[in-house]
Amino acid sequence: MGAGFETIAGHATGQTGLTTFAAATVATGDSLTVRNFPAANPAYLMAMIFQDAETGVVRLRSPLLHDNVKGIHLTLAESPSQWGFPCPGVQTLKPQDSLILEQSGIGTDVSQFGISIYYTNLPGSAARLHNYGDFKGMIKDIVTVTVLAISTGSPTAWTDTAINVTDNLLHANTDYAVLGMYSNVATGIIALKGIDTGNLRMGMGGGINTYESSEYFVKLSERSGLPCIPVFNAANAPSTYVSAISVASVAADNVTLVLAECGTNTGL
Repeated sequence: MGAGFETIAGHATGQTGLTTFAAATVATGDSLTVRNFPAANPAYLMAMIFQDAETGVVRLRSPLLHDNVKGIHLTLAESPSQWGFPCPGVQTLKPQDSLILEQSGIGTDVSQFGISIYYTNLPGSAARLHNYGDFKGMIKDIVTVTVLAISTGSPTAWTDTAINVTDNLLHANTDYAVLGMYSNVATGIIALKGIDTGNLRMGMGGGINTYESSEYFVKLSERSGLPCIPVFNAANAPSTYVSAISVASVAADNVTLVLAECGTNTGL
């Protein structure tokens, strides 16, 4: 058993105002049903992400959250948002709760939005997640890897691109910690997925503000007190992916991963 971090994407269309909400249609393969986990090992809401051409509201509700009327609702102008939900690791979730994710806006365009959930003990997961202090003393070098993660503009499907397609200079059999990621163009959600994340997508808003994004997982770990920084081995690079999903078609979405080289046989 081990920890797990999963980002679920959804979209909605035809919103008619800030008081009329449309339910999310989740991306292929995603689900708004919280995974089953031992009740003694909590799961947490970590983030809420939003992308729209207009100002809008994204909300998450459930009979098992504060209320089933408005729940957690955020009015966000930043697109995509990065820290719209400022309290990672505070809101607990219940096993197999059916979450309701909705959006409203002032136009009739398509909105992309999503949530991230952290499981402290997810059966079948073996994600390698750490706090910064776990490997700070091991860091040998900082390296950046650029991945051309083409977004098709379909909010219904993730696009996965192996991280070694564009750059392939990682040292063999070496562990790397992913401090953060950022995009050169605004992209709804970008994520890391692979063997070392338990094959779950660890996502964030695909923003261009590097101050918020280049060390996103470090900040998320610091704010929540939970080990949120993914570590992967270079041997798994061909099956480690940058995932992207967005309402806009982006032919040259260069996603940069900021990595800390930790070395071989680290025990992380």
